[in-house]
Amino acid sequence: MKVMALAGLLWAAWAAFPVRAGETPPPGNYGQAMRWYEDAAGRGSARARFYMGLIMETGQRGDADPAAAARWYELAARQDHVQAQYKLGLLYYGGIGVERDLSRAAHWYGRAAAGGSGPARYNLGLMAERGQGMERDPARAVRLYEQAAIAGIQPARLRLGYLYAEGAGIGRDRVRALMWLEMAGGAAGARAFRRSLIEAMNPEEIAEARRLAARGPAPERRP
Repeated sequence: MKVMALAGLLWAAWAAFPVRAGETPPPGNYGQAMRWYEDAAGRGSARARFYMGLIMETGQRGDADPAAAARWYELAARQDHVQAQYKLGLLYYGGIGVERDLSRAAHWYGRAAAGGSGPARYNLGLMAERGQGMERDPARAVRLYEQAAIAGIQPARLRLGYLYAEGAGIGRDRVRALMWLEMAGGAAGARAFRRSLIEAMNPEEIAEARRLAARGPAPERRP
């Protein structure tokens, strides 16, 4: 099912490629489209290189080849392709197709986070909170979680709820803790922790937290 879904994604992405003057238009069937991707990637297209990484990672052309996927992702990532940077971070973090290297995972997550990737910001926040591939930095983790939370990443909202409740990396703030937990909705673990937090709060704090949650997160802070 995942392979079929990716095939549709690749076909839709192929259709969106612009054809420049002097270029041969992309072919009209899936098999030829795969060869067209490889040709475009060889000619330097960051987007085609990213999709070649997906093809290799998922085995669209036979057996999956994570090492080849990592090579294609890195070519695209060095051209500032944000999704490729994020995928490369995942591969280095998990040691998939490359030797596990947390500092390189943090590097590529950082590049993707700077490019606006919410999932990269969340994963980099986890690494900063845990001290993986970098010095432990709870304050940085909070900033990254806030950016990811504003982008709608629910686990980041849950982490913020915990950190504000504990005062880890930030001043303890039960109102903001409950605000983020309310916004985390049905995220795993949110309900039980929210109940225990509410039991320790007064009605005014609860009302303020829910008012802030209903208003939604503030726009992303700029450096």
